[in-house]
Amino acid sequence: MRLCATAIMILLDATSAAASDSCTISYRIEASLQVSDTYLSKGDAIAKGLKGSLVVSYPLSRDGRVTDGKVGVLHFAMFERFTIDAIADVTTVMHHYAPTCNGARTPTWRRPSDSGFPRACRYAGNEKPVAVGRLSKERGTIEWARCKAAPSYWSADRSAYKPEHQSKGRGCLNEMHAVGNIRCDGKLACKFGDLKRGDNPQFDVWTQPLLHGPPGSRGAVEISGDLRTVRTPTGRTDGFLSYNLPNDSPSRTWFSWVATADDSSPHTTCPMGVDP
Repeated sequence: MRLCATAIMILLDATSAAASDSCTISYRIEASLQVSDTYLSKGDAIAKGLKGSLVVSYPLSRDGRVTDGKVGVLHFAMFERFTIDAIADVTTVMHHYAPTCNGARTPTWRRPSDSGFPRACRYAGNEKPVAVGRLSKERGTIEWARCKAAPSYWSADRSAYKPEHQSKGRGCLNEMHAVGNIRCDGKLACKFGDLKRGDNPQFDVWTQPLLHGPPGSRGAVEISGDLRTVRTPTGRTDGFLSYNLPNDSPSRTWFSWVATADDSSPHTTCPMGVDP
């Protein structure tokens, strides 16, 4: 019995030591979404102030400080609700998330009127990263691992990049979902966006490149010295936002975000602050 008890204690100690190798920070996201290249540019728009969340795991040194090394995105979510008043009124209500929304990979809801449609997709304890990168505190960056984007990701053709055109790599955001509804209130005009009149429920899953700018651009985000702020790259020469989202309609869609640490979250376990 003593041998059993000793073995259990050793196992518990090893588990505790492994758990202390990393910590997590939960962030609140404020995102922007840009629609471009629509028919006669009538549907082009930018929606700002979109809310979301992000959970990132960080490596810890032996003295319990966050240190340079491998980081992992455990959760990403962004919620869009906006209307484009153009040739037809097009209202988008969509959750983007990876890998789950409140624990569900394939929820039953699509439209806001559906039972269970959530206000937000929250972290449900996923421990397997959906994207990995490397933290450099000196440079103030998280450099994503390799991600080979689908060739259509770089295309200027507004109909080229679609969810079925899969990218691959540990530095991509895997299991990215778009679940929700696009409502088009118009007659002939809805056809210009390949939409039916009325509701157009959406469900797509793909691997999202975290690549900024033209091919060969760095896949990095900026992070503050105290780890409290994470920001996607800015300053694309073509004027678009950070990342290209696939789109089934004849248009192109882009998004960017700024994440701020949520001190009230139980998933914020890292010590934060600039090292002395």
